[in-house]
Amino acid sequence: MAGLIVGASLAHASSDPPPLRIEGMTFVGSRGELREVLLRSRTAVFRPDERIAELEDVSAEVSEGEGARSFSMTCRRAELDIDKQDFLAEGNVEGSTSDGRRYSAPWVRYQHETGLLYTDAPVRMVDETGSFRADGFRFHVKERRFQLLGNVRVEQAP
Repeated sequence: MAGLIVGASLAHASSDPPPLRIEGMTFVGSRGELREVLLRSRTAVFRPDERIAELEDVSAEVSEGEGARSFSMTCRRAELDIDKQDFLAEGNVEGSTSDGRRYSAPWVRYQHETGLLYTDAPVRMVDETGSFRADGFRFHVKERRFQLLGNVRVEQAP
């Protein structure tokens, strides 16, 4: 796995490991020639000693397999583990899967190794069959399988 930070201007740099403030960060995680994780943010604070980036005003796109998009999302904040390519998205998380499901939640976590996008927070999901609310969800990226969890309710239009 390789992670690259491109298109960024550094506001602070030294030989110590203090946090680096980055304006306009783009993170690309890839395996071989396939891009798997693409994160863009307005600002980022990179903690080199922990290999963690704290991002603000974030858009993310994750692809699995032959490079086809599996899901995308936007959020106010995210914490990215540079080495694992895992991230926690928080604050007005809104996204969609490649098959057209749209979801929104207060927070969502992505585990790259297992290919799992999930939340245990209240979620709203909309697809071609309707609108639903639940206590959480699991999206298994490789199988493109979306599960609503706990207290699933169908929303009806007035």
